[in-house]
Amino acid sequence: RVLAEWAARVQAEYTSAAVTARLVHLSIATGLPRPVVDTALRIVADELDHAELSHVCLCDLGGAEHAVSVDLDQLLPTGPRQPLAEAVTLVLRSFCFGETLAVPLFRALRQCARHPTAVAALDRIVRDEVVHRAFGWTVLDALLERDPEGVRALCRQLVPALTTEFRETYGELPPGPALTPGERAMGLMDRDRWRTTVEAALVADVGPRLARRGLHLID
Repeated sequence: RVLAEWAARVQAEYTSAAVTARLVHLSIATGLPRPVVDTALRIVADELDHAELSHVCLCDLGGAEHAVSVDLDQLLPTGPRQPLAEAVTLVLRSFCFGETLAVPLFRALRQCARHPTAVAALDRIVRDEVVHRAFGWTVLDALLERDPEGVRALCRQLVPALTTEFRETYGELPPGPALTPGERAMGLMDRDRWRTTVEAALVADVGPRLARRGLHLID
């Protein structure tokens, strides 16, 4: 279970690097300010570092031979092809939801972690996720300035499905026996704490940030 979890984190961080690299292109294509592009480039490097740190942790925990698969479909752009609409979709899903929820999740994982390699990886990820979360909302604001009505209308279409998606995919882990203290020390979290952390972050963090932009979570 520990090896499967850290292998999944390698995959997720590598995918995040590809997603953010796509955002670099879209930021240039939509004429966003240079600081946005520079920060996006920094985040690409962060996510590749996270993938490498997670792989080091996987190996150190005994998973050197554990396969890590990367789904090519996740690395290729999907959805709307118009640059502004694609940028809005990507930022809302991967940053305003994904990175915002990642902050409390990784903090909770770090609180229980005791294994030195897991601690080192989680310390770096927690520090970076705060920057990534702020970046996502900054980019959404920049896109809203480009086309206030159009971007807000697209967000209103996307938010209900994203709320449901993240509640189902982030908030519900596969059933299984309770974690052992050793598994928690290696950077895993119990299902109940994971679920309550996701829901609390949706309501107390994502929801208010959306509301300040005239958008709302579904109940």
